[in-house]
Order: sequence, then C-alpha cells, then structure tokens
Amino acid sequence: MTRAADAPPAHRASSPGGAFIHPGGALAYAVLVAVDVPLAVGDAALTYAAAEGLPPGAAVLVPLRTRLAVGYVLGPAPDGERPLRPVVAVLPDISPLPADLLELARWISNHYLCSTGEAIAAMLPPGLMRRVRVAMAVGSSLAPSRRLQALGERGVEVETLGRVLGPGAAELLRRWLAEGSVRLRVLLPQAPPAAPSSRPRRLRVHPALWTPGRETRRDVVLLGRKREGTYLAAVSDTLRRGKGVLALFASVAAVERFARRVHDVLGAEVAVLHAGLPDEARLARWLAVRRGEAMVVAGTRGAVFAPLERLGLVLVDEEADVGHREERVPRYHVREVARRRAEVAGATLLLADEVPSVETFALVGQPAVAVLRPEGSRPPRLVVVDLRRRGQAGKELSPPLVAALERTLRGGGRALLFVHRKGYAALLLCTECGHTPACSRCEVPLAYDATGQVLRCRYCRDEAPAPSVCSRCGGRVFAAQGIGTQRVARLARALRLGPVFRLDTDVVRRRGEAAALLQQFRDRGGILVGTPLVLEVEGLPAVDLAGVVLADAPLRYPDYRAPEQGLRTLWRLGGLARSWYVVQTYAPDHPALLALRRRDLRLFYREELRLRRAFRYPPYGEVLSIEVAGRDPAAREAAVVLAAIVAVEVEVLGPARLRRGRQSHWQVVFRGRTAAVRNALEAWLRHPPAGVRAAIEVNP
Repeated sequence: MTRAADAPPAHRASSPGGAFIHPGGALAYAVLVAVDVPLAVGDAALTYAAAEGLPPGAAVLVPLRTRLAVGYVLGPAPDGERPLRPVVAVLPDISPLPADLLELARWISNHYLCSTGEAIAAMLPPGLMRRVRVAMAVGSSLAPSRRLQALGERGVEVETLGRVLGPGAAELLRRWLAEGSVRLRVLLPQAPPAAPSSRPRRLRVHPALWTPGRETRRDVVLLGRKREGTYLAAVSDTLRRGKGVLALFASVAAVERFARRVHDVLGAEVAVLHAGLPDEARLARWLAVRRGEAMVVAGTRGAVFAPLERLGLVLVDEEADVGHREERVPRYHVREVARRRAEVAGATLLLADEVPSVETFALVGQPAVAVLRPEGSRPPRLVVVDLRRRGQAGKELSPPLVAALERTLRGGGRALLFVHRKGYAALLLCTECGHTPACSRCEVPLAYDATGQVLRCRYCRDEAPAPSVCSRCGGRVFAAQGIGTQRVARLARALRLGPVFRLDTDVVRRRGEAAALLQQFRDRGGILVGTPLVLEVEGLPAVDLAGVVLADAPLRYPDYRAPEQGLRTLWRLGGLARSWYVVQTYAPDHPALLALRRRDLRLFYREELRLRRAFRYPPYGEVLSIEVAGRDPAAREAAVVLAAIVAVEVEVLGPARLRRGRQSHWQVVFRGRTAAVRNALEAWLRHPPAGVRAAIEVNP
C-alpha cells in the first residue's frame, strides 16, 4: 500500500441505518465510496452523502480533495459524527460492478494491504475508474462559455473537467445537475458486433487427461510440459455444463496461441484481454464480457478480474512464472487472486506448470486436490559436470561440455549454451566443496560485492567481510561467479566449431530482432548463447544439445524463491534438447539437481518444504517487505521505529538503506506467522509518520 500524508480521512455518518440530516437540512444517506487513493489499513473507503440510498457497485462522481474522481459504492456507511461532502452524480452509463468483484476487491484490500478503491482501480480497464471520459451537454438555461461548449463535443477526462470548471467545481456541477442545466454522459467505446454464436464442439478425451467436472469445487494440479490437450478437454467439459472459462497466461503470445486452439478445435469464440491491446479495445472487450457476450476469456494478469458470470473453470498456466506478479499497487499474484475467485464462484481451479511453485506443490495430497501428469516426450541424456573435480575447476566451458559441443556441431546439429540472466548478483563459491556462504538469519545465499570485498544479504542487509577460509571444508580457494553471455560467446567462438549467436536484451532490443536472429540460427546452425530469454521467445529452432554454463547461479540467487525458480529454469531447458543435456555445477548434490537427475520433483520439494517450515517462509508463514520513502531524517526515523516493532514469532530484518531516486528509501522485512506479522504492523500502518510513504509487498 502507498499512503499519502494528505489523504482524506474515512468519514463516518451520524445516524442509524446510514441516514442523516445534511447541514443543508435535506434528508440524505451516508454511503461508503471506494476511490483510487491509499488509506490507512482497515479503512475500506471514504464516506459521502447521497440524496438517496445507492446500490452497491454503482459508479458515482465524487469530490476528492480539490478534484473530481470516479468511485464505486460499497454500501451504507456506519455511524459517525463528521459532516460529509455530497456525491456529485450517479453515472448510470457505467454498469454497476457485480457482487463477486466487489467481494474480491475487499479481499484484495485486506490481503495486500491497500484501499478497496486501489483494488477496484487495478481490476478495471482504463476508462471505468481511471481516465473516465465524460461529455457535458449544456441546456438553454445556462449561458455556456466556449470551453463548456467544447466539453459537449469531444468530452474530457473527469479530472480535466474539474480543472475546466475551476474552484468549487464539485458543488457547481452538482447544482447544475440538480437544476437540469447540464447533463453528463460517460463516453464508452462502441462495442463491435458480436460474432454469431455457435454451439461449441465437444471433445472426447481419455480420463487421464481430464475427469468430467462435478458440481462441487476442486483444485487440479497439472504437471508436465504437454498440457494443451488437458486445457482443451477442461474447456470443453466446462462449456458443456453451461459455465464460463477464465484462462490466465504469463505472456501475450501464450494467450493468442490458446485462443486460436480453442477456436480451431472447439469452435468457441474467446475474448482476449491483455495490456498489449489499445485502451479503447480492452475496455470494449471488457464491457462485452460484462454483457454476457463471451463464455471464454483468456488474458494476462488483469484478465483475472474479467466479469464472467457462472464461472466454472479458472486456469492458470505456468502458475510459478514471475510474470504473474503485478508490480504496481496492489502488488497481487495472479495465482492467489485466481484461487479466491474460484472459491467465491465454486469453480474448479486448474494450476499448471512443468515445475510448480512450492505453495502449489504443498496442496498435493490434500482432500479435493487432483494431480494430473500427462505423458511427456522422452528426456535427453543428462550429464552433470562436477566443477570441483581436478581439471574442471575454474573453467567456464569444461572438457565434457566442449566434447559434447564438438560432437554435436560436427554432426550438423545445433547447440544452446545457457547463461543466467544479466544483472544478477555474483556469488562466492568454495571451489573445493561447492559451499556458498548464506545468511544465518534468512537462509539465502549472500551476494558478493567484488568492489568492497564484502558479502551482503538481500533481505536483512547484513554485511560481512568476504571469507578467506571456507566454513565447511577449510578450503582457501573461492570463485566469484558472474560470467555473462558476452564472455561465453567469446569462448565459444574460440572453439571454431561454427557460427555463434547471442540472445539477450543487449542484442535484442526492438520487436522483430529476436525473430531475425533465430532465423539465422535456424539456417546456419552453430551455437546460440542465451539468457532466460530463450525460454520466452517464439520460434526457437530445435537444438540437439543444451548446456548450462553454471547451474549454481539460478539456484543460489540471493532470494528464498531462488531454488524453485532455478529448478524450473533447468527443467524447462532440458525440454529444449533432443539428444544431450549438459549441466555444469559446483554443487551436484543440491536437491534441485538430484531431482533433475532422477526426474522426480518430490526429492526437491520435500527438502524445500522442510526449510520453508523451519524459517517460516510461505506457505508456512508470511513475508512482508515494507519500503519507507521520504526526506531524511523523517524517512530514516520512520524506518527505525517500524523495525522496532516486536511481536511473538515475528522476525524483523533491517532497516536497510536502498539506493533509489533522490528521496531517502529504507526497507524493513517482517517474517513469521501471518496473523502475528499483520497484527504487529497494523497500528503503524494506520498512523504512519507525516511526510513518508510506505509501499508494501506481500510474499515477494
């Protein structure tokens, strides 16, 4: 949650039942209105006076400080004594929000510690809360200026309307509307003609792919790479029962691919919603879904809020992908919001991934949770190179990997060399035993700062001098791991085995450049050196050999989620190779690599869940990261006070200074049982010090 110091308080009404006597003498009703501003934790919305009781979900125009804003009615306000500002107008052109989305907004507000208005603003496409455009028709009783006449011709955004009308705009506009001197009309895009509906074709599938749905809600965890058949079967079964489907993907390309397959195989139309669409097109499609013109909706993050009625299936593809986490307030995760939507609607939740998140794997074995494992393709032959052995240490391309490259390229094949993403914090490893120094408080690998020769924790920001002796084996030789694509490409060219191509964000900056590079790789063969971008691009040619230059980097990135994300990357890379998969590592006994070698994910998750439970990481606890920003010394003092909050079973890490922008930024991390963490923070969040802002991230 981001809280502004001058945010208005949540006003209260002054008589039972939400009715009160307005200072002007007329009977009015007190209503809670959600507006897009940060509020103190626990405050649902702001309270306004209305001339009549308004239904929950109704869109209204209200004054907010010195401007006009669009909000949504949550219901009658509780009792209070404060005089209220009146609602300017009800906006009937905007259909009321459905009850299930209002309930979802309240849940997001509570779970992600933001105001209900911020939650609703994140749920709606542009044009329904932010950037609403209105046209004002001026009657003959009012002598309009040229500026007022222009408002009726082209319309303006609501915030601009307040500036055009000048000081006292809210009261002036309310009086004009009451007198009938003006009329307001919300400008919404014209909906394209709906495609002629046809009865979707049924798909007969083996029960191992999909069991026909029942009326009771269930969760399904789908493991494996080949999942399309299960998706189509689940969609077909849901449509057969007359219910809607919500399919969520981490990339726009995956959305478009799913929509084409559903149309081609099942004959069903799919409403596509994602941020790549123009604002007007996205709004038009959202409104069409609201009118009930679509039974299947597919999209990226924001599509999780599509107003589908009679929801029967919520599908989350690649549920562990970082693309499912929203970076703006509220910083929600699609998987968690999708779970809540499925619970409220009584729908089936389908969570799918090759390597699921630890939170999802923890569901396996619980009642009403089914696990599906479609058959996959035959995996390539795996070779794990232990870089600790004599002759391997210190070599970016080990003899076994070079031999595999020679064998592949001289046979006319293609090879892929994977290097961890750019910009990661380098690791310090003991070359004798593979040990990486970790934070004793946070159980995450320490980042190595080569300039200052120090080790630093990403969470608690503790620092320590770089060791000269390994604490595990007593070894004295350490390797700072930080090799990038440019150096690997230079080493690959020195082998003189064929053309070498690089695929990273330094090389691919504009649309179409990746496709051109991959076409050269397809035509000429050779070696492709790439970052995780190779797992995201479309049209990657088949490779005979995949080689991981250093598996330790993704597995030991200083983040408690690094092991699961690292295993997911390594597992997916293995699926790209047809013949050979070579993985170089200093830690061949890491649980992720043991799971990779034996093709058994349970070996990894058992150990990871044990560590998560011991250190109270999700799903056994909660991590709240709070960033305090403002001018010094106010920001620094606020962070110190925040870090001094002590509660049973809550560990406080920090404060640590962040180098970000001109203002002072400080980070404090809380870890422990969910209820204990939130109870400890509630008082501070309700009354933060003046002059500072606090941004909260739940389970980063």
